[in-house]
Amino acid sequence: MAAINQMQDVTVRVQGQGDTKQQAFAAALADIQKQLVGNESQTMLQIVPITVTPIQLDESMYKERFLFFFFPRVRTIYHVILEVTVQINSIALETLAFNVHKQTSPDELPLIPRLWRLVKGDE
Repeated sequence: MAAINQMQDVTVRVQGQGDTKQQAFAAALADIQKQLVGNESQTMLQIVPITVTPIQLDESMYKERFLFFFFPRVRTIYHVILEVTVQINSIALETLAFNVHKQTSPDELPLIPRLWRLVKGDE
């Protein structure tokens, strides 16, 4: 048989947020697979990021206090939007031809045909 996998380059836009820069980037990069798996006509074998281009990098800071007065602290939340070009190694399922075999159901009880033969009087 011939090889059935194919390689293609795809660009996806992902976003993520977190308490640190690393968490924000990790959340965005984890979203790549979720976007690509939505295509049901292919089975992904490998997803390799080629280039990562930042589109928008935001840092939000605010001051929070315990019970509105005590222990003030500054919280930071990072939000990133990235454009990632990935190389996908996949199998195109629509190009494959499967052999069709008809079988009896494994749930079928062999007792029922015998019961019908008994009712008819064949046995």
